[in-house]
Amino acid sequence: MNSKANSSSSKSSKLDGSTIMRIILGYDEYWRLMIILMMNGVLAATCYFVYASAAYQSQSLVRVNSFIVANDAAQGLPDGDRTYRQLRALSDQMMSGYLVLEAAKKIGIADSTTTYDYLRDTVLRVCRVTMLDQSHLEILIVSLSPEVVRDMPKALVEVFEEVRLKMRDEYREQAIKRYAQEISEVRKKVSEQLDNKLKFEEQSALASAQIEMERLSNIPVDIVRTKYRLKEHEEINAVLSQQQSVLDVVGKLSLVTSFTEGEKDPLEAGRVVRKAGGAAPFTFSSPSTDKKVTQLVVQPNMVDGLKPWQELEKNKRSLEEKIRFARLKFLDGHPEVQKLVDELKQVEAALEIELQVALSAFALEKDRLAEKVQELESKLPEYHLSTKTFDIKKQDYDLLEKSQLAWDKAYEKLSQRVESLEFDSDSSSLTLEFRGFTNLRDGVPISPNKSRLLMMGALLGLGLAGGVPFLLKRFDSSVVELNEFEGSLGITGIGLVPLTDPKILEELNRSPAIGSTVPNALLENFRLIRSSILLNRGPKGDGRVIMITSARPGEGKTTVSANISWAFSSLGDRTLLIDCDLRRGRVHNVVGASNVVGMTDLLTGRATLDECIKKSSTDNLWTISRGAVVPGTTELLNSGVFAALLDELKMKYDRIILDTPPVLGLSETAFLQHHAEGIVIVVRCGVTLRKDVEDAVQSLKKLGGHFYGFVLNGVDFTKRANHYHYYYYSSSYYDANWDEEEPKKQI
Repeated sequence: MNSKANSSSSKSSKLDGSTIMRIILGYDEYWRLMIILMMNGVLAATCYFVYASAAYQSQSLVRVNSFIVANDAAQGLPDGDRTYRQLRALSDQMMSGYLVLEAAKKIGIADSTTTYDYLRDTVLRVCRVTMLDQSHLEILIVSLSPEVVRDMPKALVEVFEEVRLKMRDEYREQAIKRYAQEISEVRKKVSEQLDNKLKFEEQSALASAQIEMERLSNIPVDIVRTKYRLKEHEEINAVLSQQQSVLDVVGKLSLVTSFTEGEKDPLEAGRVVRKAGGAAPFTFSSPSTDKKVTQLVVQPNMVDGLKPWQELEKNKRSLEEKIRFARLKFLDGHPEVQKLVDELKQVEAALEIELQVALSAFALEKDRLAEKVQELESKLPEYHLSTKTFDIKKQDYDLLEKSQLAWDKAYEKLSQRVESLEFDSDSSSLTLEFRGFTNLRDGVPISPNKSRLLMMGALLGLGLAGGVPFLLKRFDSSVVELNEFEGSLGITGIGLVPLTDPKILEELNRSPAIGSTVPNALLENFRLIRSSILLNRGPKGDGRVIMITSARPGEGKTTVSANISWAFSSLGDRTLLIDCDLRRGRVHNVVGASNVVGMTDLLTGRATLDECIKKSSTDNLWTISRGAVVPGTTELLNSGVFAALLDELKMKYDRIILDTPPVLGLSETAFLQHHAEGIVIVVRCGVTLRKDVEDAVQSLKKLGGHFYGFVLNGVDFTKRANHYHYYYYSSSYYDANWDEEEPKKQI
């Protein structure tokens, strides 16, 4: 049996019929508990049916008649949205504690001292109003009284109508009175706001500030435009100043006049222009810059010739054409040609004069533009001040206007609210009409229900019958199945011992000659353990010294040790069973030997080896009992005395079985395992906890112990689950009486 192979196979196994059968049989021991739990579930349902109060139920239909009101019609509210909201509000209102109490008082099941909680806990268990569609409500009543389920729905509708009308009238009177006061106060506020607005306009001179701002609003634009004109003037002047200019008189005139004539404010005769630098009739100081400038009066001869040059240019082209045709007829010295040449010279001279006049005007235009820029820039602070002043006043004015608008809206809303209250109210748009019962059970109670209780009791019983054993099985940490525990423990299961009468187990003299009654199947289990030990040799030797131990006391290790010793002795090996449990050893009780002298006497030197070794009634089996309990002798098991003793015994016996104390809580086993060539740990089926065995095995493995495996002791084959798992361990094959036929005598 390989633990790794078993663990891997268990992981890869599928849910087949064998697995299902094993799971079912695992709960075989709980069948009595399952029956009791099943009966308890049915009994609980029966008790509830007997002692529970009967409950009755009614379901009734209420029609909701909806009428459109003037307020909703004026607002254009859709009928569907309005009805849905109102029905939801109606259902909540009808389930309120106040209306339910009033309806209960109306039918006589409550008085002025009754509370809603008391009513719900005693008579009226359920009162629920739900919306079926946009025109119907459903009232569900569950009560302990048949009269209540019959009378309560209609009373609830009537009380709702009465309370609604009463509250509507009271609310309308109070609201109209309150809104009238509010309207009066709002009207005063509106009047005060109008007075404040007019007073603000008078005191702040807002109109004057706006006019002043509009007058100065073009200053930034004019500054940019004038600076652009100055830049254009500089570019034209740069072209005119070039010495290698290809422009003639007409071209220069065209360039200059295109600039001066394009100005919206042309230079006119009689205009005064300030000119920086140069001689001037007089000078004055500017308060801002204290810069000396001159004033120049524009003369007619500076500007009057700005436009006639185009006529001269036309005459020049005409004369040039005439001269070209005249030279085709006459020589250059001819009077006719000479006359035309003289006229051309006069025209060119006039054009030169026009050019000088245009250049003079062009130069004056620069001074005028510079003057305009200075003038506009000097007005910028005034522009900014007027803009800021207007913005501040406008902001205050807007606040007053917004405040006035808010009060106007408040006045309008209050007026509409008063009008809606005078004509109708939200509550008056709906009326309720009781249409009767859709389901009335005032004779046969709805609870407790026999069939339902029977089903619930059966389900409860099944749940308990399945759940409780499952939990007990789930939290049961004892070792039950050998193969399953092999995978988790990490060592091999080398055999099991059926649950047997201790007298049979301790009857080691099993010779048929004396009438032994020990079953062969039981003996075969110990022979199987013996074979597993012989086949699993450890690194220390061939299994001459074998240690038998357990995790806790009461696991049956002494009985198993005695029977394993018998198994080796029956093989013909000289076997010695040593009781190393010097506190509570009971080997002498099992084999029926004397305990006058034993291991304690042998270790302390009070007796010899021959005095302590006792022959049992079984062939090839000797024992050394515990001896009298002497404090401190357990320490001698870890001394050289015990080691020398074992060396001497190995020379006399083929097998030495050490029955040692439990591993957990005691120190002897930790050092006794160094003297043994292998360890067998005994586990009590259904009693020993998994954790105890795992801790014991791990502690011995850390000290270098070699395990032959573990023995599952006390397996109850009367349980179907164990018989299903280990049927081959208890086969009747071993108990069959085979009588060999006597050979026939030959005649």
